[in-house]
Amino acid sequence: MAYMSVTPDQMASAGSYISRNWGDYGYRIEGVQTRTYAVTIFRVCASDGSRFTVLADKWGNCRYLDTHSGDEGLSDVVDEMHAKATQP
Repeated sequence: MAYMSVTPDQMASAGSYISRNWGDYGYRIEGVQTRTYAVTIFRVCASDGSRFTVLADKWGNCRYLDTHSGDEGLSDVVDEMHAKATQP
């Protein structure tokens, strides 16, 4: 089992973000990854088979990223969100 640090704010915010933008049904979180202590990546799968990513920082701010952005695009967004979440 892989251990990671995810705050309740991040989990609740990611779920609310998905529900608010795409609806309450037909979506599941199929993967959770923490690259930094301040940003968590939620991999989402829709009932039609499409996939996308929702990122949540430690304060509950969320961003959407489609799967076509690749790992480099994902790293850029994680770095940006981490910097904003950890600024004094």
